[in-house]
Amino acid sequence: MDSLKLEQAAMVYGPYDLPHMYEIFEGVVYEGCYFFYLENGALCLRHVQKVEQPYHTHLYVEGECGGLQLARGVQREITEVVTDIIQCWRDKSGLAFLFDELLCLPGRGDMELDLLRNKG
Repeated sequence: MDSLKLEQAAMVYGPYDLPHMYEIFEGVVYEGCYFFYLENGALCLRHVQKVEQPYHTHLYVEGECGGLQLARGVQREITEVVTDIIQCWRDKSGLAFLFDELLCLPGRGDMELDLLRNKG
């Protein structure tokens, strides 16, 4: 399998209660806009945008979308875990992912998707 080209990076997330309150997370970026990071042992994913400054070459800001928690209790190195997950996703169709992963989550309530947006 070809290299995933994961990049070590940092993400600024916020603001929180006050406009100057931010948090920074270390993690890995995939394809320049998908940031994977660990928070209290949970593997999380957010859409990010790169900060275009010559002296901040590995800094990203959280995009305008919500994040996903992908796994709990992660105890392996993040690059190894992310590589395994992405390789699994590459081998799975969207329909299989929807049925196998999203529909059958234990304790999951109803989920609202907009699969027809921008489809005319």
